[in-house]
Amino acid sequence: MESILMQLYKGKISPEATFAPETEEYKRLRREHYHYYESFIKKLHSLNPPLGQQFISIMDEQLTFLPYDNAQAFIDGFRLGAKIM
Repeated sequence: MESILMQLYKGKISPEATFAPETEEYKRLRREHYHYYESFIKKLHSLNPPLGQQFISIMDEQLTFLPYDNAQAFIDGFRLGAKIM
């Protein structure tokens, strides 16, 4: 069986893909942001439906980059930890 470090190196495990803060503060902030986001979309749709749809598309596109950002942050932290050791 391969070591955890070897599995990590080969990309067989991806800790950044399962990371999510578990604090109540984080959950509360996420709920508040989601309600704000939904409210804003409703306002956009009532003023100009195509603009509301364009906003949703832009936000969806931005969200596709988050896994890459998280992965790179993990990789950088792991490399730093390995250098320290």
